[in-house]
Amino acid sequence: MNPASDVFAIAAHLHVLLRRKTGRVTDTEWMATNADYAREIVRHAREKAGEDGHAELLPWADKLEAAIAHIGAAPAARKPMLQAAADTLRAGQVSPQAARQAPTPRAGGFANSVPGHNSGFIESALLSAFGAPRKDGEEPDARYVGGIR
Repeated sequence: MNPASDVFAIAAHLHVLLRRKTGRVTDTEWMATNADYAREIVRHAREKAGEDGHAELLPWADKLEAAIAHIGAAPAARKPMLQAAADTLRAGQVSPQAARQAPTPRAGGFANSVPGHNSGFIESALLSAFGAPRKDGEEPDARYVGGIR
């Protein structure tokens, strides 16, 4: 069993119950990753169970409360992309010259990105919706009513 997925499953189930029974919309992912938010949802679910008689909320509130211990056991926060790139360059994993080189675009750019097809839109070079191949010299838009695809 994966504690993180268990917490998410409990949060999702409680989210659905709260939505159906009380009209409350919650953030399932935030509930599964933020202990303070999860505690507040547990408090709200118990309050609504008592006030409105929604007893089916109680066992799921108890499950979420028990699972809160697993929230926060997530891996360390990820570095911002710029910091990770700088660290990689400093470590010498990528030479600064290679990092600065931009890929050379193909002649014609996107318009000639499909070998053997000059349009750039492969569907224009393939069979039409009726299975008839495009005729030599036929404009790609000739097969569409008013040129609209």
